[in-house]
Amino acid sequence: MVNSYKFSETATEEPPMKFDNPIGFLEFRYQKGCISGVDNLLRSGLYKLSGWAYDFRPFLKNYVYKQYGSWHEVYAPNKTMLREVTYGKIDKIVEI
Repeated sequence: MVNSYKFSETATEEPPMKFDNPIGFLEFRYQKGCISGVDNLLRSGLYKLSGWAYDFRPFLKNYVYKQYGSWHEVYAPNKTMLREVTYGKIDKIVEI
């Protein structure tokens, strides 16, 4: 079950989306052609829509990766999908 939280006063009374298959939704979002909202998913594990934040952290793994001499901490379903949405060469990926 994906938890949802209001983060804006303009949010509707009910969340606009229900996630019956959160893994399928994540796979769709992490594909190369559909990067809308992936930045928030990578950084915080949250997907924001219409004043609501959906917490996907229970379905994601926490990784750090090294790219161009810097380390970055992100959330992703797996290493393959992390590589798909990250531009450039990744030197190393470590699961936390």
